[in-house]
Amino acid sequence: MSLYVPAGRRIRLRPEPLGSGAEGDIFRLTDTDDLCAKLYLTPAPAVRDRLEALMRLPIATWGGDNREHLHAAWPASVLVDDAGDSRGFLMPLIDGMPTNMLFDSRLRLEALAEPTWRTMIAVAARIARLFAMLHRDGIVIGDVSPTNVIVARSGHVTLIDCDTIQFTEPSTARRYPHTKVTPEYSPPESSGGQVLEPSHDVFGLAIMTCQLLMNGQHPFEGVPSNPSVDSDLTWDNIRMQNNRITHPERLVNIAGSLPPSVLPPRVLQLAQSAFGAGHTDPGSRPSAADWAAALDQAGFELMGCHLNHRHLYHRSLPNCIWCAQIAAGFADPYPAARQPAGQAAFQGATVPVATAAPPRPAVSPYPPPPAPSRTAPTRPVPAPPPPPPISRPDPFRPAPPSPTPARSGTGGGGAGGAVAVVVALIVIVLIIAALVH
Repeated sequence: MSLYVPAGRRIRLRPEPLGSGAEGDIFRLTDTDDLCAKLYLTPAPAVRDRLEALMRLPIATWGGDNREHLHAAWPASVLVDDAGDSRGFLMPLIDGMPTNMLFDSRLRLEALAEPTWRTMIAVAARIARLFAMLHRDGIVIGDVSPTNVIVARSGHVTLIDCDTIQFTEPSTARRYPHTKVTPEYSPPESSGGQVLEPSHDVFGLAIMTCQLLMNGQHPFEGVPSNPSVDSDLTWDNIRMQNNRITHPERLVNIAGSLPPSVLPPRVLQLAQSAFGAGHTDPGSRPSAADWAAALDQAGFELMGCHLNHRHLYHRSLPNCIWCAQIAAGFADPYPAARQPAGQAAFQGATVPVATAAPPRPAVSPYPPPPAPSRTAPTRPVPAPPPPPPISRPDPFRPAPPSPTPARSGTGGGGAGGAVAVVVALIVIVLIIAALVH
């Protein structure tokens, strides 16, 4: 099948799809890495009208946080076939990974340049701000899902699948409805076909925020503790308000799961409002701007761990929650980076590797000889030999005379021995003085 933009230029696609979804497939283009194409499996009759209305919205001119970032992968051009029928559209190709990849600690290491809890808070805050920006422009996402938000290695976020949103065209006031939702991120009042309010989106935003900050734990996933409930589907738990934030006793505990107290206090309050009073009263759910403000503030309230520089936790906790997880026998959610030589990771803590100390040189109990005088001629001076043990004869001392039998009645032998000792001492002093100088 040949594809063209309305102006007539032919668009060539690579044969293998980049990704697939319920509505269509994504393909790279052969002549550029900046764009990709979404081709619908079954194009709706009015899809071209919808796409052209999307491209007239102010968001179509939005940029991003920097030159290499876009807030949304917005439709850029309709694609038509040889008969002129709409088959899909072109959109920017976004580099990154879906948000749900961050729920796995191993994938998180690949997805983020700095895989820490601080970065996870920053990602959640950026998603909340993006939702708030869309809501201010009258857009309701509808299909809230972590797979529809791409996260760059820098932690910046981009909304994809933008053709499914609910919006109103300013020039005609015509409302275009959302085309799908993801039940696991939809509020209990969600049903097909109704007009959505921003309160629909912020329920899913609350779930995604909890997952980002609680190591991927979906607050509504789990087996109900009530044996009379025969369903453990996430959507059924949402409908029955079975969650680990406001009613943890309603779900069977999962080994290694994080307690709600891991959340910063203000963030926990927002989650309790969203899943508590917000369960039946959509108007009581915190707005996306509320979430963004709380998450931004939480980013300045973190403590560091002295065992692992990637272990960051809120200051309201008594100690490192991630080290507590490790001590309980569970994997490190934020493992330290590769250690330099002489370092090793042990249960998430960076500790010196135990090595045998090299042999130390022998230390003489005698002071070293003084440095040679600057005015004296330089010549090698042999170091004095160490003094021998007392039990051995002094090498600098003349051999004593052979013992002679003592003469009775005289003191001549004792006096001669004393003189010999004095002479020997004088000789030793002179030898040492010569060696020193």
